[in-house]
Amino acid sequence: MLDLLREIWSHYPDMRFLQLIYVLQSKFCHDNHPDGIIRSEEKDGFKGTGYDLFNVEDTTFHDFLTRYLEELNESV
Repeated sequence: MLDLLREIWSHYPDMRFLQLIYVLQSKFCHDNHPDGIIRSEEKDGFKGTGYDLFNVEDTTFHDFLTRYLEELNESV
């Protein structure tokens, strides 16, 4: 899985690692795991979105990363 992350990251050389992780969490949840999207609203009206992948199996996320990398490589 780390090799996949490295290869995906190579497509985004200006992105910091945690930015990459956040983008991947977001895409995974929006595409495959909508229950993992956590929305909140603060008293001042600020709306936040987070992503919970705690219960996602490694193989499921690995498959997602593999497909994502394939899409990146096809678009080059």
